[in-house]
Formats: sequence, structure tokens, C-alpha cells
Amino acid sequence: MKTYVKQSNRNLLGIAALAALLIVGSVSAFAMPANQVARTVNVQTITAKCCVLLNPTVRVTEPATPTPVIVTWSADYNTTGTAQFGLSVNGGACVAYGPFVVQQPVLGAGANSVTVSGTHQWVVSPSDGLVKGSNTFQVCGGGSGQVVTVNIGFSTLTVQIGK
Repeated sequence: MKTYVKQSNRNLLGIAALAALLIVGSVSAFAMPANQVARTVNVQTITAKCCVLLNPTVRVTEPATPTPVIVTWSADYNTTGTAQFGLSVNGGACVAYGPFVVQQPVLGAGANSVTVSGTHQWVVSPSDGLVKGSNTFQVCGGGSGQVVTVNIGFSTLTVQIGK
């Protein structure tokens, strides 16, 4: 009986160690280098017609043959009219690599805030200006066809190399 208990304890310890390794390995698979993630907590206010650069900037290092990247920007915002957001790649022009328009939030019945959250995700291809080595990405935006004020609260910007 003692032999069975000792063997069971060893098996249980082995299973627990394997489970811990799997958990640690799966969490680290989602980790990103610090230069690929940026967060802002201070309100940025812009009053402009599109397009002005917004903080922050993220970077990714591309291999010898650049591959597509995914840039994701999430933010709390409010605006005085229709605004648009794009992406500046390597200091280039403000371009919409996907969805880019945001509307002025409407205060609904019973609501007490006109700040909303939005997420934009852009896929940038090598033909869009990605180069071997360091590449930078910065959100840009402003009024769509007219000057508007945009207040951007808490936001995150990330870039990932596609697999």
C-alpha cells in the first residue's frame, strides 16, 4: 500500500509540474517586446482637420524579407464631429489601412457620458512601406473634411508581426 501511495504522489507531482510548464509556456507565447506596445493615460486633445500625429509610437523589427504586421489601436474618445484615424508608417503619410471613421457620440437616454471606446485594427503589408530592420507606427487623425476637436483618453497601441 505504501508503494502505491508513493507512486501516486510521484505521478501527481509530475502532472502538476507538466501543467505548470504548459501554463508558463502559453503565457510567454503572448508576450510582446516593450517597444511593440504603448499605452497612454493622459488625455490628448487635437483640434484639426486630418491629419496630425498622435502619441505614442511603436516599433517592430522586420526580417530580411518583411512580412505583414497587425497594428491595433484602442482608445476612449469623444469628438465634436466626424473624425478619421489612420496610420503613419515609418514617418510617411497618414493612410487608412482599414476602418478609419469615427462619429460624434450621441448622448442616449439615461446616459451621462459622451465618451465612447473604439478599436481600430490595420494590416500593413510590405508593399505599404515596411522595410528590413526597424519600422515605426504612429496613429494620426483629425476632422474628416473639417476642423473638429477630438479628445483621446486611455489608449493602447500594439504592433505584431504576422505569422
